[in-house]
Amino acid sequence: MADLKNELVWSHSRSRTFTGCARAYWYTYYGSWGGWSADAPEPARAAYVQKKLTTRAMWIGTVVHGAAEEGIRRVVGRRPLDVEAAVNGVVSRARSDIEGSRSGGWLQRPAKRTGFREHYYAEPIEETTWDAALDEIQRQVRGLYENRIFRRIGQVPERVMEVEELRRFRVGSTEVYAALDVLMADGSGGVVIIDWKTGEAHSEDEIAAQLGVYGIYATQELGVPTDRVKAMHVNLRHTTETTHAVGPTEIEAARVEIEHSVATMRAKLRDIPGNIAEREDYPMVPEGDPRCRYCSFRRSCARET
Repeated sequence: MADLKNELVWSHSRSRTFTGCARAYWYTYYGSWGGWSADAPEPARAAYVQKKLTTRAMWIGTVVHGAAEEGIRRVVGRRPLDVEAAVNGVVSRARSDIEGSRSGGWLQRPAKRTGFREHYYAEPIEETTWDAALDEIQRQVRGLYENRIFRRIGQVPERVMEVEELRRFRVGSTEVYAALDVLMADGSGGVVIIDWKTGEAHSEDEIAAQLGVYGIYATQELGVPTDRVKAMHVNLRHTTETTHAVGPTEIEAARVEIEHSVATMRAKLRDIPGNIAEREDYPMVPEGDPRCRYCSFRRSCARET
């Protein structure tokens, strides 16, 4: 098996990490590299484990997205939908996630199992808090099955083109990752991108930036006309939905942002072709910065207390 190569591949999440904390960015994409190996150096292993940590809010999103993906794949496969079976299955798996994290068993396979930041850092969490998270998962999954967009997908399963497919494509000189929650043909030569959200409402600018990247993929890779891309943003927590145009203006803005973001990332590298980054070139935020309290890498940064 060929050795894996650490490449700078742009994504929306990578860009957000880069603009958040330089040191956390370095640990995410460089300091944790190779930490999955049994003979990895301890610092890399620790950073890799911390990189895989999740929080309750992030986990709720992952679980609900998984339920949406499973439901749509059932629709596409012409299999029946049963909301009670879906809710029971999701909650059962969610409880297993909690217990596996609490026991530490997830550390044996951190890439495949769920580890909570709250358990890793021994944060005091009331059992009722976990109960509330399970209740929220149930509420959102039920809301998903009642959502008019989800129901519409069930009426035209033949139009589903992609469900949570990680795609890699080129924008200029840069490789880009994107995964659309759902991509559907609109029946008239265009496409509809459906984006599920499960947390707090996102800013319009952030939504536009993410959807612009999806628009690049649809027009460049699939050949969809630039005036035939529409996006539906569905927030399952707040039971709201908004429709966004993803036309030439949004697509070009996304291209410009990707090129600018990549240029700033590359500017910090010691070796651009080799994608070599040194930790000292990625400073920590000032001592006492509130971001440290919620960072997965605070143990590696010696800012655990």
